[in-house]
Amino acid sequence: MRAVELAVRLLLALVFLTAVVGKLRTRAGFAGFVGAVGQFGVPARLAGPVARLAVATEAAVVLLLALPGTAPAGLLLAAGLLGVLTAAIVGALRRGARPACRCFGAGDAPIGARHVARNVALAAAALLGLLAGATGGPPPGPAGLLVAAGLAVPLAVLVVRLDDLVALFAPSPPRSARPAGRS
Repeated sequence: MRAVELAVRLLLALVFLTAVVGKLRTRAGFAGFVGAVGQFGVPARLAGPVARLAVATEAAVVLLLALPGTAPAGLLLAAGLLGVLTAAIVGALRRGARPACRCFGAGDAPIGARHVARNVALAAAALLGLLAGATGGPPPGPAGLLVAAGLAVPLAVLVVRLDDLVALFAPSPPRSARPAGRS
């Protein structure tokens, strides 16, 4: 069960690290994130502080997950943050708002049900990791480490690139609906 905990910790650490780096990589990227926060119903005067708090919380998750002694706190914080983010997405969707998903920085895909499902799945993974860690057992050996990384890394890539994958596999519009001059 410790290999499951490790896989979940690695998955969440990679996802949240990508989110932090994506938002802080450029000033324009962070400004876009602040603007997106405002579109979720946060008053304009609070959008900056809320955006900074979100990024700081994501960074705290990464740091807490990095150490075995603080991993349970990191898993709980991840689940809680994902719950808050999911509630914000659901609230925006209920108001008819579809702001860009700036979860990983510069994305421009509008939020939707897939973002809710992604966050719920990640929160469930965090709780699974917490349960797996609570059952105890010896730390995973080299094979367990490889299995954990072999599961976590591709899943993290899938989570981070979800919007790109959806766009890639979205049906193309019929030829008659395409703009003239394009094939």
